[in-house]
Amino acid sequence: MRPPNPLPPELVGGVFTRSQARDLGVSSDRLRARDIQRIAHATYRHQPLTVGAGPGEEGPRPAASQATDPGHVELLRALCTRSAVVRVSHITAAVLHGVALPRRWTEDHTLHLLGRSSSHGSSADPRVRVHRVSAVPECSYRLHGVPVSPPEELFVELARYLRVPELVVVGDQLVRRPRSGLETRAAAWTTLQELGDSVGRGRGRLGILRAREALRMVRVGADSPPETLLRLALMEAGLPEPQLQVLLEAADPYSPVGDAGYRDHRLVIQYDGEHHFTPEQQARDQRRNAQFEAAGWTVMLANRVDLRENFRGLVSRVKRHLAAPRSSSPGTPRL
Repeated sequence: MRPPNPLPPELVGGVFTRSQARDLGVSSDRLRARDIQRIAHATYRHQPLTVGAGPGEEGPRPAASQATDPGHVELLRALCTRSAVVRVSHITAAVLHGVALPRRWTEDHTLHLLGRSSSHGSSADPRVRVHRVSAVPECSYRLHGVPVSPPEELFVELARYLRVPELVVVGDQLVRRPRSGLETRAAAWTTLQELGDSVGRGRGRLGILRAREALRMVRVGADSPPETLLRLALMEAGLPEPQLQVLLEAADPYSPVGDAGYRDHRLVIQYDGEHHFTPEQQARDQRRNAQFEAAGWTVMLANRVDLRENFRGLVSRVKRHLAAPRSSSPGTPRL
C-alpha cells in the first residue's frame, strides 16, 4: 500500500485544526488518510505510521505515549486555536495546573472550555463541554502555550463540582509556597487575597456559596491534600485549628519542622505519605522526630490508614493530649 504524502513539518506527529492544515496546503483528501485521526470537530491528530510494518500492521501508531491521552496539551491547544474566545477551564484546567482532584473527576476525560465560541460542543466533539458565558473571558493567562483559567478563577469554577472539603484542598494547593530547590515553580499559583477577590466577583455563579465557605478555611502551609484533610478533621471535631509548618525553634527557619501542631502544648503532627518510605527519607524523619522529642515535644504520626478513616484515631489522641496537664519535661514519648 502506497504511504500517504508527507505532511508539512509543522503538523507531523501533532494535533492541528482543519484551517491550520489548509493554510499549509494540505488537502481535504489528505486529512482522510489512514495516518490522520479526527479527534474532534475540525481537529485532527497525525499518528505517524510504523516504519517497516508487516502485512496487517500498517495502521497508525502513536508517536508518543501521550498521543492517545484525551487531555494532551496539543489537543487543548488545537481546540483553543479554533476560537480566540475560549480557554481551558474547570476540571481540565485543574489537571493542567497539576491540582490533585477526587478520583471521580480524574477518571472523567471530558475536556472543559469556557467562552463564547459556537464552534465547540457539537456532536463531533463528544468529549468537549463548553461553559458558555455572555462576556469574552480573559484568555491571556497561559500554561504550556494553552489559554487556561487563572488559578484564582479556577477556584470559583471548581466550586460547582467539588464538595467544600475538596475545595479547601484545592485552595490550599493553589496558595502553597513551593519548596525552594525542590520544585520548578518559585512562587505560589495565587494568594489568599486573589482568591478572595475572585470569590467576591463570583456572585450568582454555580457553587459560589461553597466557594465562600471553603475560602474561610484555606490556609498557606499544607504541603499535600492529606495534610489539609487532617487539619479539617481536627477542626470538625471541635479542636483548635492547628498551626502549619511548625518550627521546633520559632525564630530559626532552618530548625526541624512539623506538618502541623500546637506549639503551646508541645505537640507536633507528621503525615507520612508514600515518599516517606525510602530508607533515606525514613532516616531524615527519625532524626527530625528525635530532635522534637529531645526538646520535650510529643510527636504524633499519621499515614494513609489514618486518612482512610478520616483521622478518627488521631483526633482522639490529640484530644487527650490537649486535655492533659502540660509538661515541659524532655523525652515525651511518641504516639
